[in-house]
Parts: sequence; C-alpha cells; structure tokens
Amino acid sequence: MSYRKNDGRYARMFAFWALFLLVAYGCFHGGGLDDVLARWMETSNPTLISPFPILGELRGSTCVAIGVLAVLGFFIYMVLNRPRIADALIDTENEMVRVTWPTWAETWQGTLAVTAMVAVLFVFLTIVDLGLVMAMNLLMGGGA
Repeated sequence: MSYRKNDGRYARMFAFWALFLLVAYGCFHGGGLDDVLARWMETSNPTLISPFPILGELRGSTCVAIGVLAVLGFFIYMVLNRPRIADALIDTENEMVRVTWPTWAETWQGTLAVTAMVAVLFVFLTIVDLGLVMAMNLLMGGGA
C-alpha cells in the first residue's frame, strides 16, 4: 500500500536503493555494524557458514546485521511512501522529464571550452604569481 503507487516510480526506486545501499555499506564495510557486533560478541559469535558468498563467512553478528538492514530497509520504504516525501519525489521525476538534455556534441564542446579556460587561467595565474614573487624579493632584499 504505497501512496500514488505508479507515480514517480523511478525517483522512488533510485531514492530507496541509494539509501538502502548506504545503510548496507554502514552495516558491512570494515568497522561497520557487523565488525562492531563481532568485537562485542567475542567468543559467542559462532561461524555458521564458511565460506559465504560476498560476506566471506556467515556469523551470528552477520545475521544480526542482516536483520538490522532488513528492518531499516522496511523503514526507508515506509518513509519514502509518506505523502509529502512521495509528492516531492513525484514532482522531481516530472521535472526531470521536462529537462532539455544536451546532445553529445554540445557536451563535448562545453568540455573543451572549460578545459581551455582552465589552461588559460592556469598560465595567467602562474605568470602573475611569479611576477609577485620577484617583486617581493626585490622589495625585501632577496630573502635569507
């Protein structure tokens, strides 16, 4: 039962998976929830399955972290389907459909223009900086 179920589908899916993967990273990346629980449980953290796909081995702490991830995934789903948040995501997707995206040629021309401007500014600022260093050396007597 989600609010306006078929509207803003892609924006909601993107938001859900982005948040879910961020939480999963926090649960299983080095020093994350799984490792904290493993240190806390010490000897009462049996290895259930070894080797285990993706995670290396399935331990008691890993099962707890998977449970936390599942609960937080459900919480994220519920929050994203609240009317105000869902309406914002639906409006975002509708606006993204209306955007006029540049062609590949326009993108390439813009990239070249930015690269050329950065190179010109680099040369200009390098020359100005060297000139100011020389002026300071003249004024200060050459330094020590």
